[in-house]
Amino acid sequence: MCIESLYKNGLIVAIFGAVFTIVIAIIGWAAMPGIIASVSKKTLVLEEGNFVWNMWSDPPYPIYINFYIFNCTNYEDVVRNGTKPVVVELGPYSYREYRKKNTTVEENPPERVYYREHRLYYFSKDTSGPGLNLNDVITTVNPIYVTVSSYLDRLSTNDSSVDSAVNLIDNFLKDRGESVFMTVTADELIFKGWPLDTYIELYLRIQDIFNPWPPFFPDRPPDLPFFPILPPDIIDEGVTLGIFKAKNDSNDGLFLVNRGTSDYRLFAKIEAWGKTLETSSAYLPYWPGEKSYCNEIRGTDGTLYPYGIDVNDKIWIYQTDLCRTVYAVYEQHETFQDLPARRFIIPKSVLENRTNAPENECFCFDEEDEGTCPNTGALFVGACYGGAPLIGSNPHFFNGDPRYITGVEGLSPNQTKHETFFILEERTNTLLYASKRAQLSIDVRKTRLSATANLRERVFLPVLWYEENAMIDDETAKKFNLFTVIEIVLWTLFAIGLVLSVVGAILIASHFHKEKKLSKIV
Repeated sequence: MCIESLYKNGLIVAIFGAVFTIVIAIIGWAAMPGIIASVSKKTLVLEEGNFVWNMWSDPPYPIYINFYIFNCTNYEDVVRNGTKPVVVELGPYSYREYRKKNTTVEENPPERVYYREHRLYYFSKDTSGPGLNLNDVITTVNPIYVTVSSYLDRLSTNDSSVDSAVNLIDNFLKDRGESVFMTVTADELIFKGWPLDTYIELYLRIQDIFNPWPPFFPDRPPDLPFFPILPPDIIDEGVTLGIFKAKNDSNDGLFLVNRGTSDYRLFAKIEAWGKTLETSSAYLPYWPGEKSYCNEIRGTDGTLYPYGIDVNDKIWIYQTDLCRTVYAVYEQHETFQDLPARRFIIPKSVLENRTNAPENECFCFDEEDEGTCPNTGALFVGACYGGAPLIGSNPHFFNGDPRYITGVEGLSPNQTKHETFFILEERTNTLLYASKRAQLSIDVRKTRLSATANLRERVFLPVLWYEENAMIDDETAKKFNLFTVIEIVLWTLFAIGLVLSVVGAILIASHFHKEKKLSKIV
């Protein structure tokens, strides 16, 4: 090749390589994000029959919920001698969860859709812990006894009529062997339910005594409620209670969500919720302050997220189990199923005390009563369950007040096992994996009932915790590989452009080198 050809070819190759590289860079770093954004904004909408609608209304990927039950091994010593409770965790008792949204329950307004999500649970032996079955016998705190006990403790003191009523109830429960603890099977505790015949009989007797108030009693205490008549089917057929019984073959209420057709930032946002259409609202009725931070419903239900979430944004999720909205914050980038992703977690501040997080003030009912105004790491969820002494938290009180952890022997909080997190596909914010974890405890303390007389100081005694896991299936994940393939192609073309530029530069350099060499010869 002559020197002039070397220079000419080198210049052509170098210019072509540089221009090619610049064009690919513009496409890859400037145009491509805009293309993805445009596609995402147009496709991430809830329109009947599209890809997002089908994933949302009838998830194709498997969902499992795992229950871990706390078996109290020294319950007799706890009641008789005030010994610290010792618990042993049993689990997981695993269930396959099936969800399907019914979007024809109400007439849908423009750009919005009503739905009720029906859920079914089936025990999964294969994914449960080795050797575990639903007939395992568990000794745990009796939530009905403790609720009755807690209610009676709120009645007037130094009132002879109330004292007489409390004594009657105490003797009634004692004669029937009811106490702070109960023994049930795992199945009865979680979904099947245990019989409440004793408490139905007690309710009927209270009705007979207090409705109407006996004329020979002193004036009726103003804080004593009237007791409505029980439906005949409950009296005749009895009723059972399971911690999650009401959630099986049922739904969590009526949701109204935005389709995202006019504004992508509102995609899947919950605009109202309630048990019925008449009670639907953008605010909850549970917490102090009609339109307080605590009652405000924000964000989505946790299955869909709008496009454009930044790493500095809080992601809001309404949790019916906790009767409140929580938020998640960005933790880190990672790769999931070969897809670029971002991991978000529920931070400690969500359940932080009022001093460190003033916005949580409205989750407190009575600052003098820790049961209804807990410290860091606990929430009085009895607010939406008739005032029952129920406490929600992270499993093993992870990120909670150390007193809650040391108050029960056998707890060992662990971030990896007990933190709630979810992973979103980086470009579209599609949910790739989620692990929602929560614990239910009972506020146990001394009350006016005799079975609580020897209890030690107040303790939040865990009953169970659960994790709900959902992961995108391989077939759905492959749909996002198009973006990855495009990125690989662009990077390959970019590399080719760089190589061409380098080759051109080498040819030009070679030209000048040979030219210099010839000039020396001449």
